[in-house]
Amino acid sequence: MKCVICGKDCGNYLVCYEHRNTKHKSTCKIHGKTTFIGNSCQKCAKLKEPIYVVEKKCDRNGKRITKSHFLYPYLDRLTNLTRGYQSKYQRRISHCAGIYGIFAGSTCLYVGQSVDISNRIEQHKNNFKIAQKHMQGIRIWKKRIQLNKIKHKVEFKYYEMANNYKLKDLTYKTLFVVPRMDSDKEFNELLTYAEQAMMIAYKPKYNHIAARPTA
Repeated sequence: MKCVICGKDCGNYLVCYEHRNTKHKSTCKIHGKTTFIGNSCQKCAKLKEPIYVVEKKCDRNGKRITKSHFLYPYLDRLTNLTRGYQSKYQRRISHCAGIYGIFAGSTCLYVGQSVDISNRIEQHKNNFKIAQKHMQGIRIWKKRIQLNKIKHKVEFKYYEMANNYKLKDLTYKTLFVVPRMDSDKEFNELLTYAEQAMMIAYKPKYNHIAARPTA
C-alpha cells in the first residue's frame, strides 16, 4: 500500500511512519469520508472513549454518588467490572429493560441496551440473517469478499458476526436488569452506565464505540 500523503510504500498502513501523526482524509466504513490520523478515523476514536463510567464513587460529571443519587443502589454493579463478578447476575432473555449480551460459546460478541430485551434480540437475529444472505449472494460471483467494500444493508457488525459465526452458534443473555424509573433521563442514563460497565467486564468483540444513550 502507498502512503496517502507522500506515496511511499507503507505495508498495510494508510500512511508511512513519517506521517503517522499527520491528519489526512480517508474513508471510514462507518462515517464515510472523514479525518484520519494514521489508520484511525478520528470520529471513531472519539466514540470509543468511555464517558459513562463511575470513578472514585463519582458520576461522569464528578458528582459524588451518595444515598440520594439515582446510581447509588447500583454502585457495586457499576464498579466491580470483572466478568467473574458480573456473570452471577446473568439471566434468561425476557421482555425487560436492561443490558444483554450476544455470545458464541464463552466469547462475548456484542453488548447492548434496550427497553425490551426480548424484542431487541429478535431484531438482531433478523439483521444477522440479512447480512448472512447478502454475503452468500455476493460469494456466488466472487471467490473472496472484503466486508468493508460491501454496500451494507444492515450495520457493519452483523456482517462481521455472520462472516465468522452461524446463527445457531449464538446464545443470548440478560446481563443487567434496569427497572423503570420516574425520571426518563435517569432511566436512560442508568441504562448507559450499565451498558458501559458490561462492555468493560465482558470485552465484546464487535462493540466499536463506547456506550451512549439510545436516541
